[in-house]
Amino acid sequence: MGLVVFPKGWSSKQKKSAMFWVLFFTVVFLANIWPLYLVANSVTPFVLGMPFSMFWIILWIVIGFIGLVVMYRSEYGEKK
Repeated sequence: MGLVVFPKGWSSKQKKSAMFWVLFFTVVFLANIWPLYLVANSVTPFVLGMPFSMFWIILWIVIGFIGLVVMYRSEYGEKK
């Protein structure tokens, strides 16, 4: 046997979509931890009354949530 990345029978479109979402959520994850968080690791400036580092975390949580909703709607939304 071996490592099966995609199930048999998946179309090229499904594979590209899956790879996009893996990459998207990897970027969202990395933006909240060490490699990319260093960009926003400061107290000033204040954005919407929050320190910039707190705003950065909340921003990426919202971006991840929106991505999750879009992914769900594209896979399980109404089929016409």
